[in-house]
Amino acid sequence: MNIVLRDLLRWSESPLYATALIATPTAEREAALLHPERTLSWPVTMRATPPMLPHVESGAIVLLPAQILSEVRPFLPGALHELRRRGVAALVIDPDETLGVAIDDLDLLRARGGVTPDLELVLTRLINERRSRLYRRVSEIDRALTEATLRGRGVPELMRIGVAQGGRPLLLLDERGRVQESSAPPGETVPSRPPTLPLGIETAPAPQPDPLQGIEWLLAPLDGTTRGWLAICGSRGSLDEADRLLVSRVAGACALAIAQTRRTRSRLAPARRAALVAELLSPALTLDERADRVDMLGLELETAFAVVALTPRGEGAETERAVLTARRTLTARIAPHAEYDEFTDEVGGRVVGLIHTARPEALPRVAQALRAGLAGAGLHGEVAVALSAPVDDVARLPEAQRQVRFALAVLRSNGRQGVFADWNVVDDLGPYGLLYPLWGTPEAGRFVAGVLGDLPEHDTRYGGELLPTLLAYLRQGGAAGAAATELAIHRNTLTYRLRRIEEICGRSPLDPAQQLAMHLAALLYRLPSPEE
Repeated sequence: MNIVLRDLLRWSESPLYATALIATPTAEREAALLHPERTLSWPVTMRATPPMLPHVESGAIVLLPAQILSEVRPFLPGALHELRRRGVAALVIDPDETLGVAIDDLDLLRARGGVTPDLELVLTRLINERRSRLYRRVSEIDRALTEATLRGRGVPELMRIGVAQGGRPLLLLDERGRVQESSAPPGETVPSRPPTLPLGIETAPAPQPDPLQGIEWLLAPLDGTTRGWLAICGSRGSLDEADRLLVSRVAGACALAIAQTRRTRSRLAPARRAALVAELLSPALTLDERADRVDMLGLELETAFAVVALTPRGEGAETERAVLTARRTLTARIAPHAEYDEFTDEVGGRVVGLIHTARPEALPRVAQALRAGLAGAGLHGEVAVALSAPVDDVARLPEAQRQVRFALAVLRSNGRQGVFADWNVVDDLGPYGLLYPLWGTPEAGRFVAGVLGDLPEHDTRYGGELLPTLLAYLRQGGAAGAAATELAIHRNTLTYRLRRIEEICGRSPLDPAQQLAMHLAALLYRLPSPEE
């Protein structure tokens, strides 16, 4: 649900433009943009005195009033370099101002009426209003689509819901661009010519102009790949973040409906099939018993497998909705590439799924589709999802399930940030991947006790602030300022805590010779028991 630079210029109430001609049509006003799909964060005004650039994050819109520009001109090249380094979305100046230096790949915007003192507030309010409207829209759209999906409605009904929500025509296209289904608002007709399919998949797809029909298109992939597309159309310059949200949500619902229609189900009752899958993943089965389960499920021993699991990170209505959204996303993203069976582990509260296919090359596509789908599902830490490494032997399925349990434990303990962890991606687990063979072993326990001493017991008894402090300090490479910022404490407090850690452990976190052992021990201790 990102708002991008192009959206900002398309809003009728926007005070910014990207060309020297204010009176150009909306569709042409963005023509001068170098990076129209750059995600926006917030506006911030440059200062003439240090720090010239206050807290500037990626995607910021930096405002440069004329008076400030005249004062900082000698330092402008360095300032522009710093803006580019920080990933700033655009620089805003007065209509009649010039910079006099090359801005390279930084987008330059101008403000009608100039960069006034209240422009930052105006832009902040405008972006806030748009974001709030977007969050309300996603709730309305998801509620309508979820109700229709749970009632077993097909693609035509889902597209009618999308049309009612967005007020624009929708087309469902196959991988070759042929129209499979269409829907339009009352009194309107679907354009006679479908759009040209894009070459790849973008996180924020750009509107595709169609000059012959006087319209533009937005296309969203059905399943994170190019096996099918949903297209929405509108007049030139009218499609924005709300349309991008709508088409992506309806595309996901249509993918789920198509998967449910295409999938051939075994004659086994769903509860019995789920029980057999759970048994197949259990380490207690012998090879003969495992082969029997494979036969009963109608699988082949040569099948390529992977295990996926999701677990809630909390409780409440929001978490329940997030779990439902994640389950729908898993089914929708996996079904076009492979077969999928799931069961609920009542003991651990996890939803565990078995992915199986006769084509091993499909499993990397499943991983890509899951990552794209979960990234666009609007999940914000309410759930954790993990995918095992592919296996080609049913005897290795218990190990694959143990991998996802470990990855879920890492995500739930906030050892790594994010919603999704793929066992094949080193950055998803980071150093925890190296610790996996030690998980739950006596060697790990002895190492933690030998390095941390009484620190874990002290934290359990007195509030648990020293171990997080140790991890933050070591994660920041010993940078005290960065660690204090991460922990939201004063540097003096950080120094006191580090001294207490040294007193309790007998090891100093400031000593480079001790830091690796202390970091590994803290990471191992942070992991929950394998039985949890």
